Amino acid sequence: MVAITAQQILDENGWVVADIAIANLEYLIDNAINYINMEAGISMSNLTGASPNKTVTLTSAQEVVVKMLAALLVRAYLDKGPNVAVQSISVTSIISDPHYRIFMKLINKGIKRLRGTSFERV
Repeated sequence: MVAITAQQILDENGWVVADIAIANLEYLIDNAINYINMEAGISMSNLTGASPNKTVTLTSAQEVVVKMLAALLVRAYLDKGPNVAVQSISVTSIISDPHYRIFMKLINKGIKRLRGTSFERV
């Protein structure tokens, strides 16, 4: 089992609190966990504790998928900001990120493994 914190995501990706507030990153980590739970049909818990020291304990398989998806969400947040008008969002600008294709391939493969062989999402 591995514990994840928002600060760990910042450190591993070379970001600092000036780039994204810990509280906002914690929301994005919870969003990543909720999305993976929904897609894989599993029930990882969200971050617990008090900000800025919230943690979640996951298996190593869950950890890698959560970290990748959280990093991708932060990249989108940093690129487009927390609040943008719908008219200014461009799918092209998001998918032109060189990490997008790699992360999405790894995230989708990871979700399939977490889902297991007996469960298929339709």
